[in-house]
Amino acid sequence: METIISKSELNRVLSLIQSIVEKKSTMPILSNVLLSATDDVLKASATDLEITASAHAAAKVIKAGSTTVNAKVLYEVVRELPEEEVTLKLIEGERIEICSGKARTRIIGISAEEYPSLPGVGLKVKSKIEAKQFLEMINRTTYAVSQDETRFNLSGVCFELAQEDSGKQPRSLRMVATDGHRLAMVTRPVKGLELQKGALVPRKGLVEVKKLLDGEESEVGVQFEEGFMVVEIGAGRPNTAKLSMRLIDGEFPDYRQVLPKDQGTIAQINSAALSNALRRVSLMVTDKTKGVRMDFVPGALKISSSSPELGDASEELEVNYAGDPVSVGFNARYVLDICASLAEEVNINLELHGALGPGKFFAQGDESYVSVVMPMRLV
Repeated sequence: METIISKSELNRVLSLIQSIVEKKSTMPILSNVLLSATDDVLKASATDLEITASAHAAAKVIKAGSTTVNAKVLYEVVRELPEEEVTLKLIEGERIEICSGKARTRIIGISAEEYPSLPGVGLKVKSKIEAKQFLEMINRTTYAVSQDETRFNLSGVCFELAQEDSGKQPRSLRMVATDGHRLAMVTRPVKGLELQKGALVPRKGLVEVKKLLDGEESEVGVQFEEGFMVVEIGAGRPNTAKLSMRLIDGEFPDYRQVLPKDQGTIAQINSAALSNALRRVSLMVTDKTKGVRMDFVPGALKISSSSPELGDASEELEVNYAGDPVSVGFNARYVLDICASLAEEVNINLELHGALGPGKFFAQGDESYVSVVMPMRLV
C-alpha cells in the first residue's frame, strides 16, 4: 500500500473514528484503525463490534493495499505533521511509514487480515432525512436517556413512525427517550423513511451520529435493517462516511402512560430568564437531585432552594399565569436540559397538574416537541 493524501483530509477521516475505537478490549486489534487504499480513495474504518464507522477521502493511490495501525497514535502523529501533503506507505514488517516534508515516522501495524468484519456498514441505505432536522431531533431527546447501564431498555432512543390522526399512511418520525424521571418526545414529518416497527437506538451511537451530521447541509441516508441502524452522509461524493450501530434488543416502555391526559394549568415563561434563574438558585443545592421549589401565583413565579450546608437562594420571575397558587418541586438540571435543547430564546409553556402531578414543557404554540418531568416532593 502506498498513497498520497492531504493532511486535512487524513485528519478528518481519522477524527471521525477516534471515539469508536475500543480502548479496553480483549481484542487488541480493535484499538487499531483499518486503512484501505484503492481506486484513488483512502478508507479508514473502526469498530467496537457494536458501533462501526467508515470514512472515505480522495487520495492518490500509487499502490493499492490495506493494513491496521493504532488509531490514537496515527491520529496524533498526523496532527503534528509539518506539511499539508502526507505519504502513507506500507513497508516490511507490517510497518506503516508516514512522510511529510522532512518528517518521517514508522508505526508497527497488524495485518488487515486479522481485523474482524465490519458489522452493518455493508447494508445499503435507501431512505433519506434532512440532516439538520435529524440533528435537531437527536439533540432534543438524547439528554433524557437513562445513564443506568442496568436499565438497558432505557439506554437508547425509541424511533417509530407516528400515525397521522386521519388514519392514513404514517408520515412522521417520532423519537422518544426517558430515564424514568423525565421524558423527551419530538415528532417531525419525513418523506420516505422506512421503519416497519419501533427501533431502540443506543445513545452512544447517536452521539457519534451527531458528530457525523455536524455541518452537513444536505440529506442524510438512514436505514433500519437486520438489527442495525445505518447512517450515511455524502453518498456519491469522494468524502462519504458511514456509521452503523446495533439496535438494543429490548422493549421500550409505553411512554403514552406518562403523557398527561387531562388539560392542566399553563404558565408561560421566557426560556432564557428561567434558565438563568435556575442556574443561580441551584447553586445552593448540594444533593445530586438538584431539587428546587417553584411557587406559582398569578403573574409571578418564585424559584427557591436551600441546604443546611450552604444556605438558601430565591428569585422571582414575571410569568403569564392565571391559575390557583401552586407549589411544585423539580430537578433543576432536568428543566435546564429542556431549555438548552431548544437552542434559542423562546417562551416555554409549562403545563402544571398540581403539586404532585407531572410538568409538561413545550415551546409556545408548538407541541411537536414535548418534555415531561416528574415532580419532587417538597419538604
